[in-house]
Amino acid sequence: MDFLTSSAQTVVSFVVLLLVLIFVHELGHFIAAKLLGVKVERFSLGFPPKAWSKTIGETEYQLAWLPLGGYVKMYGEDPDSEEEVSPELMHRSFSHKPPWAKMIIVLAGPLFNIAFAIMLFWGLTWSSGVGHLTPVAGYINPEGPAAAAGLKTDDVITAVNGNPVKYFDELDTALTNGEGAPLTISFKRPGQPEETVTITPTAVHTKNIFNDPITIYDIGLDPRVKPVIDRVLGGNPAEKAGLLPGDYITAINGQAVHTWEDVLTIIQGPRGSRSATEPPTVRPVVIEAMRDGNPVILDMVPELSVSQNSSGETTYTPIVGMTPRLEIINEPVGFFQAFSLGVQDTLNMIKMTMIGLGKMVTGQVSAKTLGGPLLIAEVTGDSAREGLASLLRLAAFISVNLGILNLLPIPVLDGGQLVFFLIEAVRRKPVSLRIREVGQWIGMGLLGLLMITVFYNDIARLVTRFTTKTEVETTAAPPSESAAPAAGEAAQ
Repeated sequence: MDFLTSSAQTVVSFVVLLLVLIFVHELGHFIAAKLLGVKVERFSLGFPPKAWSKTIGETEYQLAWLPLGGYVKMYGEDPDSEEEVSPELMHRSFSHKPPWAKMIIVLAGPLFNIAFAIMLFWGLTWSSGVGHLTPVAGYINPEGPAAAAGLKTDDVITAVNGNPVKYFDELDTALTNGEGAPLTISFKRPGQPEETVTITPTAVHTKNIFNDPITIYDIGLDPRVKPVIDRVLGGNPAEKAGLLPGDYITAINGQAVHTWEDVLTIIQGPRGSRSATEPPTVRPVVIEAMRDGNPVILDMVPELSVSQNSSGETTYTPIVGMTPRLEIINEPVGFFQAFSLGVQDTLNMIKMTMIGLGKMVTGQVSAKTLGGPLLIAEVTGDSAREGLASLLRLAAFISVNLGILNLLPIPVLDGGQLVFFLIEAVRRKPVSLRIREVGQWIGMGLLGLLMITVFYNDIARLVTRFTTKTEVETTAAPPSESAAPAAGEAAQ
């Protein structure tokens, strides 16, 4: 029953999200056409067969059964069709409009998608503020500069380079801007006077999400994330074991844990080795936790999560399906500042999307990372279960991608039509029918290849997920009787 409920929520969330984004896109074309005097004959959400329609004025508004797209049918849209454009309505024909007007109408769809993302980010930021992690030390790498300087878990960072700090990300900013220069860090330990130490960051040569080599500067210190469960994902090992939101994990397999990083290390292994390219052997765990002041001991067997890295390799990570409760400070922002941040978030997303597309074209990012309707539906369902804010952020992300992809210079997409109209503006006459037909066939072929690729990837992911056999160790470490703290300690 839980599976059916979850699946229904996924399907409904996916269809609603898709229809909203399609509506926004087609609304851009519709409004631009109306403002420029073009007669709109049909506004359709979805592709035939038709499910419902109503004619208002000169336009038929339609819902169709296939919610994988939509269209705005304009009068005189195809100059080579058998449809005759009457002389008295020639001024309302799309094909008889000047090239600049056609370009505006075509461009309006993708721009509405991008504007919609800005509005979503704007509203989310204005309503909830900007979230920051508290400036409290959590996991400390025992071999890192922070540990060598004497910092410990739960130390409160009060200043960096003499500047007072309120949020942990101010330390991250100082590390990035300092480019390896020594930092002066002041911190306060409970019951002790404030201390100040000088720490020289370590240069770490790694790769970003696009597999490009980058250098980051690290002192081996993470923000504090207590081992307190915030969410338990349905159908996962944590739920099956009986863990609940609010449980304070005190030990796993008899080993005391103090941060969420400790939990990850025991279940998934050390950092840098958590996404293996071969299915690892999964180790059963015994979870000790405090719940409402009472100790609980639960057995749990992790499952393998299957995904792809940027090189297209299948990776396997042990997961249990629970998320930590973060210590967040929400910084209120004003109406106009929220708008500025919304624009910035959208521009960053556009930049990342375009870089990703470029890397995929050059082969630096594998096409296996592309996802189709099945993956989008799965992610949409997960976001819906996380809450409205998560679903709206996903909507903004997909809306940006929809806008950018439609601007690609591929015939049958808005970007391809823009190219034709730009050529028309330069030549002062439309592109020949033969060239447009060839372009349409090329565009349809490219889109067909893309659809085959994403559906293949989706199916391959499902097949890999359901055929991967999880090898489980036959023994697990016994629970510890001394690791669980007193009830008062668990709430600290």
